[in-house]
Parts: sequence; structure tokens; C-alpha cells
Amino acid sequence: MKLFEPIEIEGMKIKNRIVMPAAELNYHTPEGEITERMLDFYRERAKGGIGFAIVGVAKIEPYFLGGIGIYDDKFIPGLRKLSEIFHEYDVKCAVQLWHPGRYEISFDPDRTPVAPSPIPPPIFTKRTPKELTKEEILKIEDEFAEAALRAKKAGFDAVELIGSAGYLISQFFSPATNKRKDEYGGSIENRARFAVEIVQRVKEKCGKFPVMIRIPGDEFIEGGNTVKEMKVIAKILEDAGVCAINVMAGWHESRRPLITMLVPRGGFAYLGEEIKKAVNVPVIIGHRINDPFVAEKILQEGKADMVAMFRALLADPEFPNKAKEGRFNEIRYCIACLQGCMDRINQAMPVTCLVNPAAGREAELRNLKAEKKKKVVIVGGGPGGCTAAEYLARKGHEVVLFEKSEKLGGQLNIAASSPLAYEFAEFGKYFMNVLPKLGVRIYYKTTADAEMVLREKPDVCIIAVGASPLIPRIPGVENAVTAFDVLSGKVEVGKRVVIIGGGGVGCDTAAHLADRCKVTLVEMLPKIGQDIGISTRWTVLLYLNQKGVEILTETKAVEIKRNAVVVETPKGRREIECDTAVLAVGTVSNNGLYDELKDKVPEVYKIGDCLKPRKAIDATHEAFELALKI
Repeated sequence: MKLFEPIEIEGMKIKNRIVMPAAELNYHTPEGEITERMLDFYRERAKGGIGFAIVGVAKIEPYFLGGIGIYDDKFIPGLRKLSEIFHEYDVKCAVQLWHPGRYEISFDPDRTPVAPSPIPPPIFTKRTPKELTKEEILKIEDEFAEAALRAKKAGFDAVELIGSAGYLISQFFSPATNKRKDEYGGSIENRARFAVEIVQRVKEKCGKFPVMIRIPGDEFIEGGNTVKEMKVIAKILEDAGVCAINVMAGWHESRRPLITMLVPRGGFAYLGEEIKKAVNVPVIIGHRINDPFVAEKILQEGKADMVAMFRALLADPEFPNKAKEGRFNEIRYCIACLQGCMDRINQAMPVTCLVNPAAGREAELRNLKAEKKKKVVIVGGGPGGCTAAEYLARKGHEVVLFEKSEKLGGQLNIAASSPLAYEFAEFGKYFMNVLPKLGVRIYYKTTADAEMVLREKPDVCIIAVGASPLIPRIPGVENAVTAFDVLSGKVEVGKRVVIIGGGGVGCDTAAHLADRCKVTLVEMLPKIGQDIGISTRWTVLLYLNQKGVEILTETKAVEIKRNAVVVETPKGRREIECDTAVLAVGTVSNNGLYDELKDKVPEVYKIGDCLKPRKAIDATHEAFELALKI
């Protein structure tokens, strides 16, 4: 595979084409010091076979909330520990240097963010920034250069400037945020001057030291740079001495999906291809690359020289080695749910992962051996049951798993029939491939009762049988079908559909039906999708609006007729004609089996939705915690 061919960038001999790009983990101290947790996280990815790692974001001033510190020499020892880990596994590494500009969230509430021009951002603080003076611009350029020197002293092989996502350098690039009349504004050459001078300052300060930059291939903001202008900027940066260009899509404020499932795998590779036409230095492309075959196709077609994948490596640190060894069906695929990564970053919480609850807790897996081997029977092959089975088997326990359907994955398989959630199908596939190799005995199409469980003579029983659709007490409810039955294809619907309940399941069902039905979504609350993560919810609303789904909030279904749903709205009662009414008002835990077994097996636990209906990430993390204890 071309994915595993070496590449050389300005003297750096890199063993393969897989880049782990910079991303905030929130594993550092509040001040920005590297922690053991971060070292453990990156050690696993280095050991897993990546070729190049970029860590960051690294703040060049002390005021910014978030990011690892590189604004003072005191951070060099911690950074050196990190570079040494990468080099131990023959991984080349860079630090990404960061100034947020108008996106700044500060420790100091009295600080005013700075930017090329006093234009407030539509997200984050929404505060009007102070326009930088020429002297302040030069000072920031020196801060970038000083930070680069620290990265070099810490043993890193290169630095990357973040000139993307809407941070300070990209604010200078963009005509939407740079309205200056001096030499830093106006023409493309002037708007690129700040970045060019930073590259020059770094070269002056550090001597021979590779400088990379990350840019948006297209800003995807109104009045911003398109790929046409970014090609010109890329060429200017190459001429300034940049050794590689890492291309991403959009800014944080772009009003289009960039990393959710609504972006097909490798969906922005065309941006890498366009930038590559303008420059001769290596081009890296990222975004929604979670599959080695997609990565390989991008390289084979010449759309990029390297591929960046952060979330794929968050989900499976061994991704590169598994792909290199041909163990493709053992890769734990990122399902682009954003629940453990972006949703948590947006809440200033440490990164984790729905499919890999061990992310950020790598040290706890080092001695994953049970003190005493036990026989564990798990009932239910959804997210909780599968996750528990994997880690218990890895600990050396004997594991038996009962699943009532013909495949693993539980409710995620139901959700996967929606265009908003199709990647969820990968979850069960992984476990169907991996659990038998770990020695787990799986009984499919088996609804386990207490007698069947007891016949196995277990030391431990884990009940992970999930939840069933809640049937509300509405007159005429027998005329409705459940969202689960619609999504799983058990029932047919007519041309006009009313979905009662606008949470995640209701939205998935609306998306599933929108191309072939007239869909009305009815929700009691003021907003739909309240249980959908902050990073994804707005893209779901965008999709439903684009598909013409009628959304009625603060609207309560009070009766279901054969051909209509009667609703109570703020303006009074009305009837919505329909061929099919669909219930998506929540779920209720399946508790029966636990109650039957709790006094008959030495240890009995329940996890996931059968404990309390929540998200899949709660089930996988609960299962992981339990497996560590047994």
C-alpha cells in the first residue's frame, strides 16, 4: 500500500504517510503542562504505527484558555518527554503553534481579544476584538519564533503553524475578517504577509528547522477565501519556505457539516488535490478519513501525499499496524458521532471516545489481567454488552454472550439506517469479528431467560438488554407504529408521516423517511434534538430543513386517529393528516431478567439502557468501568 511507503520532507525521513494531526485533548494541566495521561495517550498511538505526529494546539501566550503551553522555557522538559516517546517508535513529530486571535477565550475576563480588524466572531465569545497595531503584529511574530525555538530545543523535528479553523493567522488570510488598509491587508499578498513573516522569523531564530502550515482549502464562510484564493496563498507560503501544507476544510464558524457523518468518508480530499496543483511541497489532507482503503485511494489518485486522521486513531491506536498487517476487519472504526471528542472539547472536558472508552486511560490497560479467572455471562450484544465482553475476555475471563438478533450492535444497528447515523453499523461489525478471536462464545438469535443463564453456571452475570420503546398513554396510540420498527424495516409507512417526539431517535427517523415521504416532526419542547450533542445537533437541523421536514415545537400530540394526529399547539388544537403516525417519545428500561437473577448468581450487574436509558457512550463507558473491576 502507498499508505506505508516512506516520504521525506526537508530532511525528515518519515516511515509512512499516516499523520496524526494536532487536536485539543484537555489532558494537560490548566497552565498547559504535559501530563502522564497525555504521554500515555501518545505512546499508544506511536506504538500503533503512525508515521508523523503533530501535537497541539500549543499556545504562544499564557492568557489563552486551553492548549498546551509553549510560551515559556519551563515547558521544554515536558515537551521533551513527548518528543522522546515519538522518537522511541521512529515517529517524526511537530508542535502546532497557536494564537486564537478573535476566537480567544481568556483566563482574564478583562482581556480583549485581538485580530487584524475589529470584527466580532459569530461563535465563542462574540466580543469585538481590538485591531492589532504594527508593533503588536511584530511582537506576535516574535512569540511564534520563540515558541518554535522551544519546540526545537525540546527535540521536535518541526513546527506547524495553525493558519486554519478561523484562528489568528487565518483571520489575516481572509477578506471576511481582514479589512486593514496597511501592508497586512487588501491584496492576497498583503493578507498572507503575517504568515510569511512568521515563517521568516522562525527560520531566523531556529536556523535549519522545518516549518509546516495548516490551512483551510476553502474557508466556507461568507466573503471568505475559496479554494481559488487558498491556492494562491499556498504558493506564497511555499515560496516563503514552508516545507509541507496540511489542508483542512472550513473554519469553526462555517455553516456546513465538516466532520459529521453528513460528510462522506474522505469528502474533502478534493481540496488537497486543488492545493497540490498549486505547490510542489508535500500536501496532507484530513477530514473524515477513518478507513485505510479511503486513505489509500486518496494517495493513489494523487490528491495528497499524506493523510491526516485524528479521530480514527482516537478510536483505534493500532489502526496503522492493523492496516499494514492486513487485519482490516479488526480495526475499530471511528463512527463520527463526536460524542466523546468534539462534544466534550466544547464543554472543556477531557477527550474520550464512544467506541474506545480506554482513550485517555491507556495506563489502566497495561496490566489487564484478572487476579482470578471467572465465568461471565452477558445478556445483550449492544454497545454495553459488547464492550464488557471485549475487555473481560482481554483480562482472561471466560465470556459467554447471548444476543437475541442475528448480529451485534443493538440499537446502533437500528439507528444506522438513518443518513444521520449510518456509520453506527461499524460498531457491531467490529465486535462480530473480534470477540470470537478473543474466545468469547456468542449465541445469536437467542433470547436468554433466567434458566438459560443459570445453566451456564456463571460467577458473574451482566444484563445489558437495553430498553424498549415507550408507548405513551395517548388515545388511539394503537394506531401508531414505533420509530424502532420503522428504522429496522419491520413496518411500512405511507406517503404522509407524523413523527411524535423530536429527540435524536425522532430526528433519525425523519431523516430516514425524508426522501420518500412528507414528514412532520412534533415535539413538546421548544427545540428539537435536545439529546443530540452540541457538535452534531446544528447539522441535523440543517439536514432536516434542507429535506423539507416540517418541524412543530411546543406541540403535544393528544390523540392518534387512523388518518391524522391531533395536536395541541400554542395557538390551539389542530389535526395533522397522515398515513402513518410514528412514536419516538423515548424508551423504558428492560429490567425483568435482572430481577430474576439478582439473588441466584454471585455477582449480577446491569449496564447501559437497561439500567437507565441514555446515550451509547454512557453504555460503553459503564461497561469498561465494570470490566476493569471484575
